[in-house]
Amino acid sequence: MPEVIARSVRLSSPPDTVDTVQDLLATIWAQTPGLDPADRMGAELAIVELTANVIEHANEGGEISFSLNIVVYDDRIEATVTDGGSVDRVELADREMPHTLAERGRGLPLMEALSDSVEHRRVEGVNHWTVVRARRAASAPARKPMPSISIAGVIDEMARQRALDDMGILDTPPEERFDRVTRLAVQLFGVQSAAVNFIDHDRQWSKSIVGPASPEISRSKSMCSLVAQSGEPLVVGDMTVDERYADKADPDTISFYAGFPLQAPGGERIGAFCIYDPRPRHFSARETEMLRDLAVWVQQELTVSQELSRASEVQQGLLPQKLLSMPGWSIAGVCIPARAVGGDFYDWYPVGEGAAITLADAMGKGIGAAIIAATVRAVLRSASRFGDVAGAVDAASAALSIDLDSAGVFVTAFHGRLDMDSGVLSYVDAGHGLSVIAHADGTSQRLRSASPPLGVSVETEWSQQQVTLEPGDTLVVMSDGVLDLYDGTLGSLDNLVALAMLTKDPWEIIDAIRARARGARADDVTMLVVRRDDDA
Repeated sequence: MPEVIARSVRLSSPPDTVDTVQDLLATIWAQTPGLDPADRMGAELAIVELTANVIEHANEGGEISFSLNIVVYDDRIEATVTDGGSVDRVELADREMPHTLAERGRGLPLMEALSDSVEHRRVEGVNHWTVVRARRAASAPARKPMPSISIAGVIDEMARQRALDDMGILDTPPEERFDRVTRLAVQLFGVQSAAVNFIDHDRQWSKSIVGPASPEISRSKSMCSLVAQSGEPLVVGDMTVDERYADKADPDTISFYAGFPLQAPGGERIGAFCIYDPRPRHFSARETEMLRDLAVWVQQELTVSQELSRASEVQQGLLPQKLLSMPGWSIAGVCIPARAVGGDFYDWYPVGEGAAITLADAMGKGIGAAIIAATVRAVLRSASRFGDVAGAVDAASAALSIDLDSAGVFVTAFHGRLDMDSGVLSYVDAGHGLSVIAHADGTSQRLRSASPPLGVSVETEWSQQQVTLEPGDTLVVMSDGVLDLYDGTLGSLDNLVALAMLTKDPWEIIDAIRARARGARADDVTMLVVRRDDDA
């Protein structure tokens, strides 16, 4: 069996130094006792010189993070370093060893002298180094340059890792939509284990796993890593008798293995769906097709995940991105969907000598509610030309009535217009009823709803109300998901009033709600806070 040992590590300097690299090399040399001492020493010096050069020069002496991959093949030792340093041009050609008494400039010439091939390329702002040394026992007496075959592979690996990171799926909690597939696979094929595995930097991580295996193992022990690397299905009836896979077999968990590659939306191979068992077995062509169908199911779920992630980005992008320029006033907001997207939104934008503010909650959750919420936002914004908030809500209701009726949903909303000079807030509360003012004198006032939600009746006459925010007053408008962060009743408003009175900065209130909302939530959590400065 060919001797192939591979190790990868992610380094950050500081605190990592070349000592970290030497420790890694020590573990590799311990696993390759047949390596010629001269090759070991030459490779170690070259690799240490390369990493020292990256630490010292890649970011001009500043902090630097980089990955180091070392592979010992039966005919060569190959090391690749990938860094995002600012130095983008390195002249390798015609470098000579400096004068004997020179204090600097020895690193690259020494590295080249100890290696058969040294390459450097910069792709998309990232430096890729590859150093190759042929093993003495495998080379002819007159050693020839051995061109690297790994830079293209390193670039592909970076693209693959970036695609996996962009999906945001690593280290997330289990999800029933994946667990359902792995449970079915175990029952369908009569195996001990099934898993949805993703290949991270130096580990295999399981999004869903059935069976006794660990949800995280070294990439060097992973069969799914081989599937992701090749992009082809792999079925091994008995790993213990196949020298290519015997080192990955475990009598307690895996002797039989079958896996299909999983891809990111861009086609990058990020992992595999697999089944495995401690008992060797034959796997028929029909079973192979059945496993392929389950892998396609998992792939479709991954596509949905990416689409939801994109939808979440779009929805968050619709929220106000700029602070209003309103001297004497401050405003803040937050929207945390219970799922990837939700039916709540808040909004603010300048109107006349002040601003329009909105918080709305579409019935339901997920994509459907998010579409309704985005439509309500767009219609209310377009209706801002009306001189009063009642006219704007009436126009929105008329424009949305058919859509809301056909969808069978309604939307509660608080829509107001604030005059920044007088502090007068004119508003319509359409079935929302979750707004409160914390007054500077320590009292509070709940703004009750006087109209039904949008979508309940097209014959509604919207009732406009007014209240004045005095210096030091804070208006808090929220969705019912905020109440659920406390005891779920209207009594929770007292907690929010107290929170508003403890701070003069609306963003501190928002940060407190964010902290309280961490973890699983049954409903969307949305809040809008407007405060008039004490000296306004």
